[in-house]
Amino acid sequence: MTFRRLIATAATLLAATAAHAQAPTPAELDRALAGRWAGHLEYRDYQNDRRYRLPLQAAITVAEDGATLTRQSRFDDGPVKGTVLITTVSLYDAAGTRVTAASFRRGLGVETVTETARVVEHRGPTQWAAEWLRRGVDGGQASDIRVTVTRRGDELRAVKEVREQRPEGSAAAPWVFRNETVLQRQP
Repeated sequence: MTFRRLIATAATLLAATAAHAQAPTPAELDRALAGRWAGHLEYRDYQNDRRYRLPLQAAITVAEDGATLTRQSRFDDGPVKGTVLITTVSLYDAAGTRVTAASFRRGLGVETVTETARVVEHRGPTQWAAEWLRRGVDGGQASDIRVTVTRRGDELRAVKEVREQRPEGSAAAPWVFRNETVLQRQP
């Protein structure tokens, strides 16, 4: 290896290390979403395996402590159910990679979950992807649950997928689409 090539390789490694060291935690990315968002929710109905799309509005606030996030999501679920309001309060651990959240929705019990999060891609404050993983129940069945959030400028896309939990040693089940929100930042 020539001296020039060695210097170029070292410079590339240093730049990559510096960029990685500057990548924010999932908690920091989440907090930067504070504000109002509007778009749609598309979900897969397990009864008929069809997808439905509903207009959605969301507001995200960060409490004075800088750690507690509150999300309020609102959508119209038709003439029988009417407007659905879901309020979720979240708190990350000190590392910013594990979050516990409680969700409240009229007519349902409080749902509490703990997820592990990681940054998948980071190219700047408005160009990133991250995922949140947990074990839980979806459609009445024990499942692995993955939510992949991608931000591209003022667009925020969150895709929820589920995977049936199988006995130890079995082949992993495929990830299956459950729902997706596509939102635009509002002024």
